[in-house]
Amino acid sequence: MLPWALIAPGPMARQVFAFPLGLGAWRTPAASPLPGRLLAQLGPAGWWLALTVLLLGGLAVAVSLVRRPPANAVAAADRLAIGLALAFLLAPAGRFGYLALPVFLAVFTRLTGPPATPLAVDDAPPAAAPRQLP
Repeated sequence: MLPWALIAPGPMARQVFAFPLGLGAWRTPAASPLPGRLLAQLGPAGWWLALTVLLLGGLAVAVSLVRRPPANAVAAADRLAIGLALAFLLAPAGRFGYLALPVFLAVFTRLTGPPATPLAVDDAPPAAAPRQLP
C-alpha cells in the first residue's frame, strides 16, 4: 500500500479513512446497526464518541502487539482479525459485510497451515528408568 499512498494519497485517504468515518463525498446506503454507526447517529457528540472508541480499540490492539507479539501465522492472523473486527464494528459508517474479512483471516490461516499431528508413540518421551535396588 505504501507505493500507492505515496503516488496517490488523496484517493487512499478518501477510501480508507473518510468513507468509513462517514466523511466521504458519498454516504453508505447500508444501515447496519453496528455500535459505531449507532453512536454516530446520535449527532456530532455521538460521532466523536464513536471515533474515540474506535481509536481506543486500535490502541488496545497496538498495545497487545507490543506486550505479547504473535508467535506464529495463526496468532498474527487472529490479532489482525480482532483489530479489523473492532475497526469495522466501531467505525461510524461500518457495514456487516466488512466482517467477512476478519472471519476469512481467522479461518484461512487455520486451513492453510501445517496440519496438527497427534503425538506418535515413537515420539513420546522416554519413560523413567525403573529404580534398581542395591
